[in-house]
Amino acid sequence: MNPLKGTNGQLMVMAAHRYCLGRRSYIVGACQEWLKAHWDEFERNTQNVIVRDTIGALIDEDAGDDCDVQSWKHFAGWAWDEIDTPSRRWVKRAVAHKQKPWPLTPPNTPPPSPSL
Repeated sequence: MNPLKGTNGQLMVMAAHRYCLGRRSYIVGACQEWLKAHWDEFERNTQNVIVRDTIGALIDEDAGDDCDVQSWKHFAGWAWDEIDTPSRRWVKRAVAHKQKPWPLTPPNTPPPSPSL
């Protein structure tokens, strides 16, 4: 049985990711490696929430120390490239209320357009 299948499996993925956001230890890199290795096994909504939460933590300056922030930016850029256009729109709308600068820069991602 695949522990990632079903609602509880996907919730556990999101919970583990949220635990790792803002940590200042080896767990940051371990989490990012694991997420990348299993990315295609996650449901679209789970991927979207991971990207939204990562970008949100970067916007809120709550992603750890400088080395962790750079690592989360790299991960967020990678994950951004992995999601489709409708998912990118969803993420942009989900963090728009923060009204802070977009944390990722080209070549990974363009800043969100004001019309979204």
